[in-house]
Amino acid sequence: MTKPLKIIFDFSCPYCYLAWSYFKALKQTESLADEWFSWEIHPEVPKSGSPLQEVVQVADMAERRQRLNGLGEPVGVKPGEKVFVPNTRLALCALEFAREQQKQHAWIDAVYQVSFVGQKNIGDIDVLLDIAREIKLDTAALRQALESEKYLPLLLANDQWCMGQKIEWVPTVLDADKRVIEGAFTYAEFVAAMREKVLNRQD
Repeated sequence: MTKPLKIIFDFSCPYCYLAWSYFKALKQTESLADEWFSWEIHPEVPKSGSPLQEVVQVADMAERRQRLNGLGEPVGVKPGEKVFVPNTRLALCALEFAREQQKQHAWIDAVYQVSFVGQKNIGDIDVLLDIAREIKLDTAALRQALESEKYLPLLLANDQWCMGQKIEWVPTVLDADKRVIEGAFTYAEFVAAMREKVLNRQD
């Protein structure tokens, strides 16, 4: 059986939100297995979050918004509306909790909805517990895991792995450690890469 594609991502990255949305759209017609692995790209951001322009050098906010929303148009998302960068450590740690409960994809989808559509701060543990409650995760167990930093060593190990593999961009889509596509790309480019390098390959 073919191994799932490995996607390196962070919840703060609008291009990762696009990649998530692209995968959701393509999986409506194609059989794809995908596993999502965290890489905390802005650990310096406080838990309260930061305005986008304090974290990322953006010359023209209007142009950025238009470009991101244009990339999201084929799949009905608008990542350019978010101008606040959250600290994602707790959300990424909670992903590992959800993964253990076979709810990895439900967690990612819900967090992206709350962050990019609901415009809430996913660095706030209470926001994350509300998400957990919505997708039927044990909120008491999740709180304990987050407060004890149970999954932090895993996040740090992921960081070391990404640096060791010389990963430069999120998202990066890997197929058996071979790069399929990375960084900023259109839905058409994503579909073309999936068909050329994954869906139409001869195993």
